[in-house]
Amino acid sequence: MTRFARVLLPLIAVFLFLLSCKGPVDSTQLYVDGEQCIGCGKCEDVCPYNAIEVIDNVAVIDPQKCTFCLRCVEECPQGAIY
Repeated sequence: MTRFARVLLPLIAVFLFLLSCKGPVDSTQLYVDGEQCIGCGKCEDVCPYNAIEVIDNVAVIDPQKCTFCLRCVEECPQGAIY
């Protein structure tokens, strides 16, 4: 591998990573079905932006912090977040 490639490839990887983390959006497109949510807190634990809080055994998503990364959707055992 050339020196150019060794320098350029990591820079491209960092650039693509930064593009994927856009930051908070105006409003979240994720919803929590209060009937299905069991308040286990797995979504709260997996959220890297601390955008989810379990209140009265139901997950609540803060739209100012949510970046729509979908980690909570993947983690929810009940499928209550969509």
